[in-house]
Amino acid sequence: MRLIKILFWLCLIFFVISLFVYTIQCIISAWWNILLIIIILLTLWWYKIRRKNQKSVWQGVIVIILSLLLLAWFLIPCIFGHFKDLEEEPETDTEMNHHQVLTNDEEDKEKKQQAEKEKEEQEEREKEQAEREKEQAEREKEQEKEKEKEKEQQACSNIRGNISSSGDKIYHVPSGQFYDKTEPEETFCTEAEARSAGYRKSKL
Repeated sequence: MRLIKILFWLCLIFFVISLFVYTIQCIISAWWNILLIIIILLTLWWYKIRRKNQKSVWQGVIVIILSLLLLAWFLIPCIFGHFKDLEEEPETDTEMNHHQVLTNDEEDKEKKQQAEKEKEEQEEREKEQAEREKEQAEREKEQEKEKEKEKEQQACSNIRGNISSSGDKIYHVPSGQFYDKTEPEETFCTEAEARSAGYRKSKL
């Protein structure tokens, strides 16, 4: 029981000292609190003089009451704020270091994910570029084949085969007299092909 009383008085003394210290801190933390204290002291001095001269002092009482209310209005939240900060335990160095390590790990993880994403996007772009280049090369190759085919067709149309009204099969070469006038029914690349098809060479 005695120990409880000792603890009670110790807690009370600590509370009173803390209240006094926090009140002083809150008063000097703002100029309007100091102004209200000065107004209260001056009003008390005015009140004492008026009382001594047996004059009306109700104006001073009102000023003191209003000043005290305003002072309490400013001081009470400030004092409670100090007690609230006292109750909140600050993070220890170990907790702060652990929090910092977790934050760094998260940042590293995000950077790694971002780097992997950029790498995948780069690979995708390179893959699309390679496919476009491959398609372009295939198109160019096909165009070259078509050009070669056209050249071959043009080369194979040099010899013109014509069938006369009597049924004779005659072929004309570019140096022949009737070559330009002949409307070919068949064309050949070489004279051997024309002869194998049953055509004979024009005499002119």
